[in-house]
Formats: sequence, structure tokens, C-alpha cells
Amino acid sequence: MREASLMKRIQAQAEAISRVTFYREKFKTWGLNPKDLNGMENFRRIPFMTLSDVQKDFEDHPPFGSLLHPDNIRVHFSPGPKGLIPVVFTQKDIREMNRANATCFRLAGVTSNDVVAVTFNYHLFIAGLSIHGGFETLGCKTIPVGPGETDRTLEILDRYGVTVLASNPSFAMKLFEKGARGIRVLFAGGEPFSSVEGYKERLRALCGGKITLIDAYGLAQAAPLARECLHETGLHIIDDLFFVEIVDPETGEVLPDGAKGEVVVTHLKKESGPLLRFRTGDLSIMERFTCPCGRRTTLPKGVVGSAREMVKIKGVKVYPSQVSLVLKAFPGLTGRYRMLISSTGTTERFDMLMEGEIQGEQDLARLQTSMKKALLIAPNQIEVVKQLENGPTIVDQRHNL
Repeated sequence: MREASLMKRIQAQAEAISRVTFYREKFKTWGLNPKDLNGMENFRRIPFMTLSDVQKDFEDHPPFGSLLHPDNIRVHFSPGPKGLIPVVFTQKDIREMNRANATCFRLAGVTSNDVVAVTFNYHLFIAGLSIHGGFETLGCKTIPVGPGETDRTLEILDRYGVTVLASNPSFAMKLFEKGARGIRVLFAGGEPFSSVEGYKERLRALCGGKITLIDAYGLAQAAPLARECLHETGLHIIDDLFFVEIVDPETGEVLPDGAKGEVVVTHLKKESGPLLRFRTGDLSIMERFTCPCGRRTTLPKGVVGSAREMVKIKGVKVYPSQVSLVLKAFPGLTGRYRMLISSTGTTERFDMLMEGEIQGEQDLARLQTSMKKALLIAPNQIEVVKQLENGPTIVDQRHNL
């Protein structure tokens, strides 16, 4: 989207939400009004919002906060720093969400002839109803299966000829391992998928190779944020609903395409609970290219870690959550690990302990390579042990000299 067109949409959204007490006061504090947002320089004068800011607004204006639209009709919930936070929608918000999801499903090859089973949670949280609404909008026969109960789900898949499955990837893996057949599209979300090396390949092998695997990324406050299409070139930003920036988690500096940083989201059409420059806490990389489906702005691997924890090792910013993603690619490892950081003089050392089993030197070398690729720094040594003693995930002894 060209900057001039984008800024018009941001101005229109800012004009609409400036009538809300929360933003009317914010714009005064910032020394801005919506008409000032005619270029990126002024837009980036807007301070970032965080989940703590949203939480505080609900505390100051109970029970639904000051961002609630007068025409609000639905309330979901999302985990917050101090408990559940309401996530609010007008009828127009729901229509836009359903329409965007339906478009994504169509670009993934889903049609109105498909029978869909949705195994996401329908209770309190947004996933089940939002995904369900998108399939119904597309005209699919949609079954609200809900989570868990593997045997019952298998029976439903078989009896009703389900062709599209919407599920956490781990639950989908369990279903395919137990013999689920006939699924031609898997819409996966709620867990790391594309970001886990080899995960898609293992799941596709269980299905005989003939399946489209669609990864998804969204927040309760920003859904649907990014989705894959049938070409599986990465997760495309839904840029008619959201403007996304990637920033340095420490400095807030906006990063160029191809750099890893924190995802920051701005709503372009939201009526109830609108957010400007909202820091998600999620790490990703954004690239721009034209996919055969027509989308241009893409997160190639979706979410690749959390920006909420970071430690510098040898001058490199390391996010421990990325270690967990690497370990998921090695079935013999339990996922438990310990990072050991030490120093002698000005020389730093970085070692890792991991719990589980690894199959020979070749897999150990692959683990070392994967870790370097994810963290941008290679551990001096990786040791795999059968059982890791209880203790902290990060042991930093550099300051104990």
C-alpha cells in the first residue's frame, strides 16, 4: 500500500477514534490531532501502547473500559498482566473480521463445497467464534467441534466427510497419527508452526503429502492479523485492517524489512477497542514481495519468539523463546534447557544444556546449526543430558566475578 493511501486510512481511523475520551485526551497529550497524521514522521510521534495500558484503562473505567463503542455487541476475553481483559466488538467489527477470514480461506483454496471442523476453543476467547464466522461467511458447512476429545473428533471427521480442519497443529498431528484422512486443507493456529523447523514436513508426511498447510497469526486485540495462502510463501499481513511495523524491542526504532524485531499493530477500521501503535510482545521478520495470491507484506515464518525476555551475549540480543522453537524440531528433546553464560576477562562464553536424547553427531551438528541460525550466535558447546536438574533457564555468571 502506498504511503499516501495508507496515511489517508490512518487519518480516517484517527478522526473516528478521537471522539472517544481515551484518545481525545491522548491526542492533546501528544500535541497532535488526526489531521496532523499526514506522513510517517508525524505518525511515529505517537507513543507505543502496551497491554498494561489497556489493562489500566479497564481498571480506570470499569467494567469495559473507555474504548468501548456505543454499538458494542460482543465481549471476548484475553489474558492480561492482572487477569482477564475484555476484548470488545461492534457488529461492523465482526463483519470485517468474518470477511477478512473468509478471504484468507478462499486464498487458501477453501470453497463453499467444503465441510469444515473447527476444534478451537469457543469458550470466552476469540479463536473459535472468529474462525467459525469466516468459514460460514465463505459458505462452508461448518461444525463447531471444540477442543480435545480425540476419538469423538475422529468420528466426526470420518462420518461427515470433513475436508478442512481448523486446529492447533499439535492436535492436528495427534489426529493424523491416529488415522484421520480426507483433510485437504489444515488451518493451524494458536501454537508455533511455520517457525518450527521441519514441523510442516512431518505433518505433511503423515498425510501422504497431499494437503495444504496454512499457518495463522493473530491476537485477541488484532484478529485476523496474518494468514498464509495456498502458495505457503509466508503469513500475509491483512493490510486492509492493520498497519504493521517491526521495531527494535529495546529502542523502539522502526526496523527495515528483513530485520527481526517486535510486531507493532495499528487498527485501520476497528470501532470498539481500537489500538494505535500497539506493542504485541511478539518477535517476527517482515518482508515485501508479490505473492501469486496478490498479497505483498509477509511474515515469512510468523512469530519467531517473544520480545518480553532478552539477554545480550557477546553483544548479540538473544531471546530465550527462540530456543524453544528450535527444540520443537527435535522430537527426542523434551524442550527443557539451560543457558550458561560466563566470562573470563573480556571474553564471554555461551554453553547450553538440553534434556532428552539426540541421534548421533549428525543430529547434534544440525542442532548446533539451527541454534546459530535462530539466535544469530553459536553456543560454544551444546550438551544433551537425559535429565536436567531443576533450576533457572538462564544462568548468567558474568557479574559474579
